[in-house]
Amino acid sequence: MYNRVMRPVNRIFPQVGRNGRIVILAAALRTLDYGFISVFLGVYLSLLGFGVIQATLIFSSIMAGSALSNFLATFWGDRIGRKRMFIAMSVLMVGGGVVFSISSDYIVLLIVGVFAVTTSGGGDRTAFISLDTAVLAENTNPSQRTVAFSCYNLATIFTRALGSMMIGLPVLIQHDLIQQFWVIDEIDSYKVMFVLYAVVAAVGIPLYARLSPDVEVRRRDSSDADAQQNAPTLPAGTPSARGLIYRMTGLSILDAFGGGFAVRAFVSYWFVTQFGIDLLEVTGSFFAAQVLNVVSVALAAPVAKRIGLVNTMAFTQVAANLMFIGLALSSEVWLAVAFYLLHEVCNDMDVPARQSYTMAIVPAESRTAMASMNNLGRNLAQTISPAAAGVIAGIAYLGAPFLVGAFVKLVYNGLLLQMFRGIKPPEEI
Repeated sequence: MYNRVMRPVNRIFPQVGRNGRIVILAAALRTLDYGFISVFLGVYLSLLGFGVIQATLIFSSIMAGSALSNFLATFWGDRIGRKRMFIAMSVLMVGGGVVFSISSDYIVLLIVGVFAVTTSGGGDRTAFISLDTAVLAENTNPSQRTVAFSCYNLATIFTRALGSMMIGLPVLIQHDLIQQFWVIDEIDSYKVMFVLYAVVAAVGIPLYARLSPDVEVRRRDSSDADAQQNAPTLPAGTPSARGLIYRMTGLSILDAFGGGFAVRAFVSYWFVTQFGIDLLEVTGSFFAAQVLNVVSVALAAPVAKRIGLVNTMAFTQVAANLMFIGLALSSEVWLAVAFYLLHEVCNDMDVPARQSYTMAIVPAESRTAMASMNNLGRNLAQTISPAAAGVIAGIAYLGAPFLVGAFVKLVYNGLLLQMFRGIKPPEEI
């Protein structure tokens, strides 16, 4: 593994081990699928005539499947084997695409959603990203770990955006020129897209099959020299790895709960309802936000190098939350858009920083559990807060969920600094 043999090197693109390169490539392809299905699935279910309750239950079943995959990875991932889990989840992704392409039965789609290891929200919340995080941390030099996670996130941002553009392909399939050679109705053209989804997912199977045995956790005893060399050096009195996992998972639940009050669907609804702007203006604002998300992720490594990982996680989110408070209190649309875009500059900087930090403070055999428990907590929290946001908006006023979410996340920032500021990753000691 690279964390034993690489020399610290300052470079824009980190030198990543073979297993790390495989998981980045596989993640980019998988997120191409996720970017597509997160936009496409709602349109497809509407075309099938499913009502809003039926559609949202299918979305919920997919979210439940993400939580289930993280639950399995937390307690049995390393026992099953990371390579086996990667391949098994890829097979389930392929199966989900195939079933969606051949069945329109509501019950079948509801059940398949639990086992399809996919997403209904665009972002990856499955055990794929949990295992990716652990593997990438072990295949990168500590001095370049945060840069590696920034590159990983940038790759998935780009492919997710590309995948969301694929929703226009059914229209192309139904073009008169194509219809001359291949007569296909509207619903069947949508089913073809699920076949394409399955094909892209299938590429992950041979990719993951190329992972070397080093991808697995090798439990070492205290006399093992490699274990001593690679174990994180933490201050006296630091909680055990299990204690660190529980603490960070609790904070992740609080963070995700606060973030769920301001999901993008609610932000777009607020802009339209509050200011009466049209769809084109909303689309332009969110496109600009996507560009600024890229900037935010790209800045994570240089900012963390200057102020530290924990400070990057906390202070950039404090700035982002203050921008949301300004957004909620804005009376002019230009001011609201300005606050929203400033929020997006800061908002994603903590993602690679958090992935890097959580992998740095626990030994190799605890990394899968750390990543999976954190994602599992986020899965559960984000199923609650969007509904709570609707209740609060109905009781108070439309911008109130932004204020509540910002307050919850500010509490998270304070607790993060209090609990972890003295626990440094190896490269900061």
